[in-house]
Amino acid sequence: MTDGQQFFATDKDIHDLLSSAKQRITENVLHDLARDRGLFYSSKESRDTLVERISLLGHDYKDVVGIIDRRESARRGEKTTSVTLDVPLTIDELKEVIAAYRADMPKEDVTSYQRSTTEFVMNLTYDEYDYSKTRLIQRQQREATVEFLQKNGKTFLRIPATDKARAVVDKLKEKIAAKKKQEVPSEEIELTVLNDADERNAFFMMLIQSLPDFNLMTVSRLRVASSIAAQIDDEDGIDLEHEAAVEAEMLSVVQNIALNGQNLMASPIYQDLKARGYYITAVSWRSKQAMDPYTVVQFDAGFEDRQQGKRFRYAVHGALRFQHGAYTKTLRPVEPTEKDMLFSMIEDTARKVLKDLVANKSDKQNKAEKKKIKKAAS
Repeated sequence: MTDGQQFFATDKDIHDLLSSAKQRITENVLHDLARDRGLFYSSKESRDTLVERISLLGHDYKDVVGIIDRRESARRGEKTTSVTLDVPLTIDELKEVIAAYRADMPKEDVTSYQRSTTEFVMNLTYDEYDYSKTRLIQRQQREATVEFLQKNGKTFLRIPATDKARAVVDKLKEKIAAKKKQEVPSEEIELTVLNDADERNAFFMMLIQSLPDFNLMTVSRLRVASSIAAQIDDEDGIDLEHEAAVEAEMLSVVQNIALNGQNLMASPIYQDLKARGYYITAVSWRSKQAMDPYTVVQFDAGFEDRQQGKRFRYAVHGALRFQHGAYTKTLRPVEPTEKDMLFSMIEDTARKVLKDLVANKSDKQNKAEKKKIKKAAS
């Protein structure tokens, strides 16, 4: 149909397209598609029958595109992540690096612009293929934005938490290294050094309670992982129902600890979960702004690689606004400038919490080592 890759849609293609989207292309939608052709079917007709009959009708390009549009569910907001490059870059250097990337990736539509004296933005549009899907929707057009921020002699990159965006960063690092004629060290927020359940739980507890100018209101969801499960095959050894029960159990503990300021580590329920090898890997929570306009924001943060504590990602799902003496009943979208501020707040807080925990662990290890040496000497 496009780019010479597919010139027509067969009856089977239409049938597969209609059949594979039960949640979006419901019986009511199928009746609408038929009525657009002047065909009226009984409400008692089965979905399979409707799919079969509609797929045998003639469909031109616009018809197929219309079905694809109705078939695609609204994409869940992609989570965000960040990468720190230990090198400063001028605006001119960024332009040259992006131009070099564009030259190497001619099939991608790459644009860029300067947002401020310290910020630069790169947008790209690319094709993504998923051959597990039916033929007409195997190729999807995607977009990604890479934000560059210069701060404290380093370059911070904010990107979608996707494999494609990470591949783009790797390619950009190559270009930067070639231009600077030096290795470009990169750093992400990860818990590889903090491999104890207490330390990983402390990271999330401190994160949700330390956002500047925000007060924690409620923790709505947790994900947990077990250090024991790292040695078990995912498909054969993990009971998902059991894991869900553990998450609910841990959530009740964290809610109580976070809101009442008690000691998580001293909780009997937590001690039991810890003994079974469980620790927090992701959290969703709401925090209320401590000053006017007192907005309530829904946050989400966690690690994609749950066992290793790598690939940190986060999101702002929306906000409850205080209007006419009451809060809105549903989450409202957050404006881009406000979202940038909230993202920066999560990133800075996570880095600070991680730095403090690593320093505290190192301090404890040093004290233990000195105590050991002193004991051996005596």
